[in-house]
Amino acid sequence: MDKPGNYYQSINRVLFHQIPETAMRILEIGCASGMFGAALKEQNPQRYVVGVEYVPAVAEVAKTRLDEVYAFDIQVQDLPDSIALQSFDCIVFGDVLEHLTEATSVLRKLLPYLKPDGQVVACIPNVQHFSVIQQLLTQNFQYHGAGLLDKTHVNLMTLPNMFKMFLDAGYFPQLAQVLRVGAVDEGFMHSLLPVLGYLGVAPERAKSALEAYQYVLTASIQQANINRAETWASEIKPQACTVAVAMSNPLQYQNNVAASPELASNDMGHQLLTMTGAQNMAQAWEHAKLHAAHDWIVLVHQDVYLPTDWLKQVQYAWHEAEAELGQQIGVLGVVGMRNLGDETVSYLGRCIDRVATYLPAASLPSLTDSLDELVLVYRKDRFLPVISPELGFHFYGTDSVLKAQEAGFAAAVVDVPCFHNSSRFGSHMNDEDLKQKAMAFHQLWQHRLPVFTLVAQMRPDKIVLNAS
Repeated sequence: MDKPGNYYQSINRVLFHQIPETAMRILEIGCASGMFGAALKEQNPQRYVVGVEYVPAVAEVAKTRLDEVYAFDIQVQDLPDSIALQSFDCIVFGDVLEHLTEATSVLRKLLPYLKPDGQVVACIPNVQHFSVIQQLLTQNFQYHGAGLLDKTHVNLMTLPNMFKMFLDAGYFPQLAQVLRVGAVDEGFMHSLLPVLGYLGVAPERAKSALEAYQYVLTASIQQANINRAETWASEIKPQACTVAVAMSNPLQYQNNVAASPELASNDMGHQLLTMTGAQNMAQAWEHAKLHAAHDWIVLVHQDVYLPTDWLKQVQYAWHEAEAELGQQIGVLGVVGMRNLGDETVSYLGRCIDRVATYLPAASLPSLTDSLDELVLVYRKDRFLPVISPELGFHFYGTDSVLKAQEAGFAAAVVDVPCFHNSSRFGSHMNDEDLKQKAMAFHQLWQHRLPVFTLVAQMRPDKIVLNAS
């Protein structure tokens, strides 16, 4: 397809500044005429840059600037045997992934070529930009020769789609930078408020996404998952799970839990239990215990996306945790806190929370004194607690941890990242429901205080709510 004369000559400076200065061997997918790679080599002449370009004539130009260039479609052809595995410090996708129908497969295919401490850097256009929304609403949607609606864009994405894509491919992504173009007209934004309210989307979240033209993401390999699978795959046969959800927003549920690859394909025969209208998590949990067809029970929020092989990986991680920690696990999760004494805590786990809140990764697996409720895993043959209904939809993760400990089991955080794809922002400080549930927890567990969670500090004499 014909492109503007300068299409293959531009350098994305925003992307350029995200390339690690220490990266010496770089693979650029969609290298165009080699201008970007040439700039990288000019910055450090010791760099070795390999390019892959779909258009043969453009690839020939790139060969004059880069160390190696291959002209083929990365979706259907593999890198040559001459390129060793784990040979690149950085793999670059500069406005490329939106052109690929098999973007996730390409990312997964290239993962073995990245060094264990290497990084993928990608720039991806945001189809949620207000200019696209305005075109849709005015029935004037059309493709162009370049830009957000380039005629060759076949993979239109929002930021959550990008996160899901990288997680499914075996990476842990992070939002590095947002390129904003234009500002949403106040009148237009005001007119959207009733729709946003109906959909349960926070206006500030919507405005931020509407003004984002491109996102730059960095991603590292989920090495822990690879190592774990290699260790346990021959010893542990993953089993079907019961996944239980309290559902109040069908759209959130369908876009996240229900869209999780293992549940969408359901090759394993997983059971998906939803309870609509639950007044508290205790009701949904008792329903799950009563109707669970499998020994593994996963209690998950409706707005959580479980990436490819998550249910399999969490079973490997359970066995790994018991082997490394030397204790029988009663409940585990992906995010938590451990009380180190003297009111000092350690944050545990990795999770993409909402848009770009990344919890620090500590050495995992780890024992924990608190678990966030995003996703909790139990086993029928170990420990199935009674969740206190007084807690509503809050603090039942930590409630489970303390009950497990009193029953002689441990609680653990494991490194199996997921995506909390919430539509809301804001602080918990003014959340009256949270305050009430914190007081209920405080009363239930007076004999175990202090207890620290991600949203509240429970001391014997007071409760302090954390801002989210």
